Amino acid sequence: MKFSQYFRYDGEHCSEEKPQRGVLKTLYRKVKIPWVLLIIGAIFAVFNSIVILTQFENYNAIFSGALTSLDPLWQYLAASFIQYVLIFASILTDIALVTIVTGVRKKLWKKIVRLPLSDFETESPNGMLSRITSDAEYAAKPFSAVIAILQIALYILSLGAAAPKDLPQALVFLIITLILAVASIIVSVRVVAKATTLVQSRISVLTNHYSEQLANIKFVKASNAERKAIDKSNLLIETRYKAALYNAFATGLQTLANNFTYVIIYSCAFLGGIVAIAAGAINDTAPISSVYAFGMALELTLVAIMTLPSYFASTVGGSKKLATILTMPEENVSDGGAMPDQTGDIRFADATFAYEEKPVIDGVSTVIPAGKVTAIVGANGSGKSTIAKLIDRLYPLGGGSLMIGEADAKSVSLQAWRARIGVVSQSPALFAGTIRDNIRYGTDREISDSEWDAVIAASNLSSVLAAHAGGLDCVVGIDGTGLSGGEQQRVAIARAMLKDPQILILDEATANLDPKTEAEVKDGLHNLMQNRTVVEIAHSASAIKDADYVIVLDKGRIAASGTPEELQKTSLFYQKLQQKA
Repeated sequence: MKFSQYFRYDGEHCSEEKPQRGVLKTLYRKVKIPWVLLIIGAIFAVFNSIVILTQFENYNAIFSGALTSLDPLWQYLAASFIQYVLIFASILTDIALVTIVTGVRKKLWKKIVRLPLSDFETESPNGMLSRITSDAEYAAKPFSAVIAILQIALYILSLGAAAPKDLPQALVFLIITLILAVASIIVSVRVVAKATTLVQSRISVLTNHYSEQLANIKFVKASNAERKAIDKSNLLIETRYKAALYNAFATGLQTLANNFTYVIIYSCAFLGGIVAIAAGAINDTAPISSVYAFGMALELTLVAIMTLPSYFASTVGGSKKLATILTMPEENVSDGGAMPDQTGDIRFADATFAYEEKPVIDGVSTVIPAGKVTAIVGANGSGKSTIAKLIDRLYPLGGGSLMIGEADAKSVSLQAWRARIGVVSQSPALFAGTIRDNIRYGTDREISDSEWDAVIAASNLSSVLAAHAGGLDCVVGIDGTGLSGGEQQRVAIARAMLKDPQILILDEATANLDPKTEAEVKDGLHNLMQNRTVVEIAHSASAIKDADYVIVLDKGRIAASGTPEELQKTSLFYQKLQQKA
């Protein structure tokens, strides 16, 4: 590994696109900014700078030994005490900045939750994790920069008062230092800004990887794939390490640039003094001390100026992805009319859907009869689960129409449409919390004890609650950890029962269960299916034995449809499916 690679920054390190315009405007729109705290914090910071700048004369007297009394020393000590008090008071600014970051995080999470499902298939949910946890921190930097600008203004104003009048070399010293400092700024800030973007990118990739691996740790172990998981992690850790090296070099370069001004200050002060003494312009060291004190004032100014661009550069670099997410179109769940009280058949007319320009559903026209059990079968990749997502409007139709009774999907709000539909899928979505919380997830109304009893009995959940201390108030982990697969499915069935939907979608609900557990779960499913329109995505004949109507899909098109008796005579796929039963 060549260390020289860290002296440059190219596309190999990071392929991030250039910052978009309006990043900051997008970032802070509708975020509550605590202006009072920021203003008070800014006042303290500015006053702290004033305290520092008023002490150059006293410092010069102390440094040169030209004390006729102890007053300069006492004044300097008093000012130092005030300075430390004001530094502690800057906690108000920190509180304000934390408040801003919190507001951005809330805004970002609200946006992410409201994005269409299709966006999560192009931008991984795990990849979004680092946007919320780490990238949001950059939102505070511009406000820190504004306070720094106020301090810089005071520093610059103080330079005129601090400049020695008896050494013309001070002007030359000022010009030389500024030229060198500006050159250092251009190099160091550019490298630091790019290092920030690089590290951000690598952290995002690493976070995404760890989230994925931990979510599937049971499968990793069952597959004896620990070595593979470790090797891949080590590779990503190594890229993160390289990014950290580049960032360390960038930070070191900026530190070097900052300290380089000290060298210039000392050199100009003392060399200027030597020249002046040799020329007979001065005969003591007091003017040299003045130049040194002036150099310190100039140093404060230059360091502040040099760090200022990095605030904005890191904010824009760190917030590009945030701004991209915040400008993505979101679902408007309330836009549209209400659903009629009575629902009817589900009707697709020439429906199409494509994923990344690849057709998945191609001209489907069919009727799913109300109050019946309709099974949708087909080979893997035929579009079965996509049809279920289209019914629930998790995906928008690319073309054609979808209706439930007289209600057109184009005119009914998503909120009203989805309120009529319940889903029990192959992998039930359970969350960390109590079993009760998971069952009532998505249901806001009050639930009576008698309704709880009815749901528990109908979903065959009694034995599950009896097996876990606390019953309904038993706490489960992330993804329902602590419950078996069959127990998780029964909780999902109870949740669907509590919602009491008119349309029920069963997306291979028993696919991952052993025969004994499948039979137990099916008792609850049978109760759930009563008096509803049921759409059952199935992979086996046993899963569809109660179907009144069957639709066979093949490569996104309807290959056959009809009653089980009709398809037994006309559909080769259905015949083979029955033979496997």
